[in-house]
Amino acid sequence: MRQGAYRLALFAAAKDPAMQHIWIDTDMGFDDLAAIGLCLAEGVQVDALSIVAGNVELDRGVANACASADVYGWTMPIHAGADAPLKGPLHTASYVLGDDGMPTAGRRLPAPKTRDIGTDAIAALADWIAAGGREVLALGPLTNIAHLVQRYPDLARGLRVIWMGGAFARGNHSAVAEFNAAVDPEAINVTLQGGVDLVMVGLECCREVCVTLDDLTDLRAIPGEAAQLLADIYEGYIRIAANGTRPMALYDPVAAALILDPTLCDLQHVQMHAEEDGTHTRGMTVIEWRAHKSTPNMHVAVNPRADQIRARFHAALIAMAKGAA
Repeated sequence: MRQGAYRLALFAAAKDPAMQHIWIDTDMGFDDLAAIGLCLAEGVQVDALSIVAGNVELDRGVANACASADVYGWTMPIHAGADAPLKGPLHTASYVLGDDGMPTAGRRLPAPKTRDIGTDAIAALADWIAAGGREVLALGPLTNIAHLVQRYPDLARGLRVIWMGGAFARGNHSAVAEFNAAVDPEAINVTLQGGVDLVMVGLECCREVCVTLDDLTDLRAIPGEAAQLLADIYEGYIRIAANGTRPMALYDPVAAALILDPTLCDLQHVQMHAEEDGTHTRGMTVIEWRAHKSTPNMHVAVNPRADQIRARFHAALIAMAKGAA
């Protein structure tokens, strides 16, 4: 889909002021799939997906996106983006998520059907912005957004990006670095320097919104292969946390919830820089909270309304399962 088609989609939305248009940039694990489903279930128009290497290598991420679209009826274009970070080799999350990025209690996504895939996600995203698009939900490393800044600086300036990534205390990839940030810290700094309106939904915020094996009950009660596939990969995700014996943070759907309803978190205006060097600190997102000591360059989400986010998330899963039945 090129600029003319994006203009047509956005023009159609202009006749309905209530319609919200977003672009989703994703490395396509289970919580990415669930975040996309949450947006669609709540009536958001997802104009396109761009895939970035992160959780899995790029080809696997594209395959996951296409297979998810096949099963759950998504019709948006899918574009392949960056297959490596701006600097250095790609380190995936296969050590936690397996080679396909989708741990499961049984069923797996099927092989995707043949479809046209855009091979230049950055150009497609630029076309979308030129056609009037402004809000991006970023669920993986910020590599694609950084490439946009480098290739189309005027279009990138002022783009609003809600990003699930970063941390201001403990990490999950290392002692101090969150995974998406650790994969490509250079991309974070390029994004910030490019004037992008960045909102970080980091580990601390996401860890306040947790799910457990008990949350599977309603989903398991829905018949059909598509519903039970969703239940199996949801269970596989929950079992990442000590095989389900402790709550699992929700991650990407928390960032999606903030796109849907800005009142679901508080935002603080802060200065942030991503550490690019350091034996123990590469990927650390260093935040200066003291306004008198810095010039703020982004917002960080805090104090999520956990019960509301969980309720909307689970309602979306039920809608996905029933819609695909």
